[in-house]
This record gives sequence, C-alpha cells and structure tokens, in this order.
Amino acid sequence: AFSRRRETGIMRLVGASNFYIQLPFLLEAAVAAALGGGLAVVGLVAVKSFVIDRVLAPSFQFTAFVGWDAVVAIAPILLVTGIALSSVAAFFTLRKYLRV
Repeated sequence: AFSRRRETGIMRLVGASNFYIQLPFLLEAAVAAALGGGLAVVGLVAVKSFVIDRVLAPSFQFTAFVGWDAVVAIAPILLVTGIALSSVAAFFTLRKYLRV
C-alpha cells in the first residue's frame, strides 16, 4: 500500500469510496494467497506421496503416518486460511493510508 499511495491519493481525489479503493488490493492479496496456498497443497501432496509413502512407510512399519484423508482435510484449510489472513493484512495496511 505504501508503494501505491499515489494511486490511492488520486482515487480519493476523484471521489472514490474507501471500499472502491481497497477492493483491488484485497483481490490482489487474495489471488496471491490462493497461489501460495496452491503451492503449499502441491508441496503437501508431494511430500506425502514421495517422502512418506515411498521412503518412510517401508522403513518404519510400526509408526502410523499421515493418511490421504488427512491431506484432503488439510488442503482447503490451507487455502482458506491463507486467503483470509492475507486479505485481513491488506485491509488493515491500506486502511492506514486511507485516513485523512
């Protein structure tokens, strides 16, 4: 938000509402978080598939490892939490520059 304070200032000068100014920043944060969450899910699936199933499970048969049901349950939580936290952070950061 600091690097784009000139853009937000121009939007305020032409009469844009706070919501209209914040919306592009919130959407950008949500998209970035969705991409990051997607990469985290891909990493989670890769670690489960290659490391746990192929390396650890055959070596340590007396230990219960993370199953695919847990991976499927955690994936949407990763995505939603990332999107929510980044949107909240963008909201509060931009709110500082919208005060006059």
